[in-house]
Amino acid sequence: MALSLALLLFTACAVNYPTPLASLKIDTMVTLPDELAETSGLFCEEEGMVSLNDSGNAPLIFHVNYQGEITKRTRLALTNKDWEAITADPDFYYIADVGNNKGKREQVEIHKVNRSNVNDIKTITLKYAGNNADNNIPYAHDFDSEAMVKLDNKLLLFSKSWRTGITHIYDVNEAEPLQTLRPFASIEGLPGVVTGVDFDELQQRFVITGYKSDPFGNFATFLAQVSKAFLLLDIWPLDEYKQVEGVCVDGQGLYWFSEEATEGRRASLSSARVEAN
Repeated sequence: MALSLALLLFTACAVNYPTPLASLKIDTMVTLPDELAETSGLFCEEEGMVSLNDSGNAPLIFHVNYQGEITKRTRLALTNKDWEAITADPDFYYIADVGNNKGKREQVEIHKVNRSNVNDIKTITLKYAGNNADNNIPYAHDFDSEAMVKLDNKLLLFSKSWRTGITHIYDVNEAEPLQTLRPFASIEGLPGVVTGVDFDELQQRFVITGYKSDPFGNFATFLAQVSKAFLLLDIWPLDEYKQVEGVCVDGQGLYWFSEEATEGRRASLSSARVEAN
């Protein structure tokens, strides 16, 4: 019976992807230092990228070069409850302390950090409309998120929708220190939960990472492109990867994604590019 259950769960984790209109070519993959074993967000900058670890880790922003080496650590006067994403604009870093896999958080937070003075931090407290933590079933609710991007002066949060599989998009008002979120758009057809997002300025589309998983450590990991109107365009399986958590697009249009360490695998950083078929 146990073997049958394992086979059933493994089959449930398998995903059939539609044929993409373009090809995704993995260019590089490097191992990240152990300090970033729980890397959970990624943002590309000119000289490299920034990342962070998730729940219970030190409140650090890690500056990483494109070879995967840590070049600088910035400690913030914050508590890392469950940091899951980082994005930025020329003036601020935005850190999403929004992890809620078990559904027990009534409210979550985004920290707006002044890049020229990291001691200048403003916190935006968020509640999801309809969220009742007492009623949520762990890993089977939609009041969770791990993906955030700053685009066109809007701060967008993408849900990790365990229950419905429909990704909800929220517009966070930076001027409101306490607010209730209601989705203004959604994405249907993604083959798993969303764990990272960025915007490809060259192709004018969102780039999304995520996965479908089971209790036995099996992952069906993917990278997808979504239009600016939140229509699904292409999906590519990342067969050699497991818990991919962050994605960002560099100035040349390369896609970079980070993978958290799992049993038997160290954390990694990879680059990929889209090529026409």
